[in-house]
Amino acid sequence: MSTVQLSIEGQIARIFINRADKHNALTQSMWQQISDYCDQLSNTTNIKVLIISAAGEKAFCAGADISELTEIIQDESRLIANNKVVQQAQLTLQKLPFPTIAAINGACIGGGMGIALCCDFRIAVEHAKFGITPSKLGLLYSIEDTKRVTDLLGVARVKELLYLGKIITASQANDWGLLTSLAAASELDNEVNELVQQVLSVSSFSTSGVKKTIEYVTGTVAHDETDVRSMFNQAFANQDFIEGANAFLAKRPAKFK
Repeated sequence: MSTVQLSIEGQIARIFINRADKHNALTQSMWQQISDYCDQLSNTTNIKVLIISAAGEKAFCAGADISELTEIIQDESRLIANNKVVQQAQLTLQKLPFPTIAAINGACIGGGMGIALCCDFRIAVEHAKFGITPSKLGLLYSIEDTKRVTDLLGVARVKELLYLGKIITASQANDWGLLTSLAAASELDNEVNELVQQVLSVSSFSTSGVKKTIEYVTGTVAHDETDVRSMFNQAFANQDFIEGANAFLAKRPAKFK
């Protein structure tokens, strides 16, 4: 069975990391699979939301597969190639044109944080823990990764995480603004599904356009200003606006396609 799986049910896509016996640690081939799946989803027009989840109850993702990484770091060319695959997978995930949700079922460390930070929403169980630990290995965090976490948490919190390699609890992560919400382990799926239904109830044209606009104004993803302004203007002639306006006037819920 594949260690990374993609499933699509109607307008909902799911990427499932299935390596619980290794705390869902990621190999280079797994990162490549995530990248390929995100490429596929970016070209699938009817998708409205993506959920990324993982097997087991201990870890969402504990980071890189140590046995593979031990081999990779002995060959500079392999290390460069591996880093390129990881960065491309994260960027492809971040640039998906619809909302993305990380369902965090346990430890979220290193590469797991990389995935979570690329998602729009993060819902975690109460026993989850979070950390980015390159300082404990004599390494640095990439520019792209550092920007993502700094944009979300601010400089002071990021220094605490990255300088010290600090591991924080789910409660701390929630207080710091890292999480959308916390859930009891038995309620994670319900919390995620509730958020999914909220996403499905609004205009996908709007969520896609707002996501692109936020990326533009924050500089997280490069977009042409003309394209962003064009999307804003197009909205007034879009079928979703017509439906939304009619629903508002009729005092009924809008039914977006």
